[in-house]
Amino acid sequence: MSIEEELLTELSYFGLDKTDSTMYLGLLRIGSLTVGKMSTKLDIDRGKAYRSLNKLRDMGLITTTFSNPTICEAVTPADALTTVIQRKEDEITTMQKLSNKIVKDLKDLNRPQQVSEVSSISIIQGRSNIYSRVGKMIQESSKIIYIVTTAEDILRMYHTAIPEKIALCKKNGGEVRVLTDTAIDSVLPLISRLKASETRVGKLPSKSRLVVEEGGQLIMSGSIKETMDLNDDNDSILYTNSQEMINNMFSLCSHLWKKAKPIEKVLAS
Repeated sequence: MSIEEELLTELSYFGLDKTDSTMYLGLLRIGSLTVGKMSTKLDIDRGKAYRSLNKLRDMGLITTTFSNPTICEAVTPADALTTVIQRKEDEITTMQKLSNKIVKDLKDLNRPQQVSEVSSISIIQGRSNIYSRVGKMIQESSKIIYIVTTAEDILRMYHTAIPEKIALCKKNGGEVRVLTDTAIDSVLPLISRLKASETRVGKLPSKSRLVVEEGGQLIMSGSIKETMDLNDDNDSILYTNSQEMINNMFSLCSHLWKKAKPIEKVLAS
């Protein structure tokens, strides 16, 4: 993956699609331009360029003049991204303030339901949704959780809220055990950044993802595409509270865990 392709992927986390990112990066690289010249130089349809221009301007990533033709200029990356983050933080603050009221209002609409003991299974699509569900499981747990997955998947998790969720789980008395299969010296220290209770390296049954809480919940998926795109919509998981499946998978993880080596020993060898 080239640096530009990597930047396009990373900027998507800030709400920019490919056209938005191409225009912003183009303005940074080329300098101030009119919309017409910019669409020509970057090979972007003029209609798309104008729509993207309005979006980037509203987000605070570019500025425009009142002249005719309009001249566009990119805001410095540090200022631009800080503005986007601040706006997201403001949105989260607003949602947090409204959430208690909404929950209270919705209680009046809910019919009393009997608690079902029947096991449930659901499919969750999209990598961002998957990591959100994994983080929720970890944050709310005070038990042992196994994360058995590829090194690439762990590196992606580091760029989500999962490290902070692991810290909360440990604070609640829980334990997060990470098991992966890499033996590449340059990757091992990066895996340690997840700050799990303990990390081990061993042979995995497949290139898949398995997250299981003792007596609680299970998340598992098939073979994972090894891309760093956190927004990959093709990634999917099976989520269940079936105690039979959970117990079987927890036993499997415990067996793999015993055969694996602590990451400290692998690094020292």
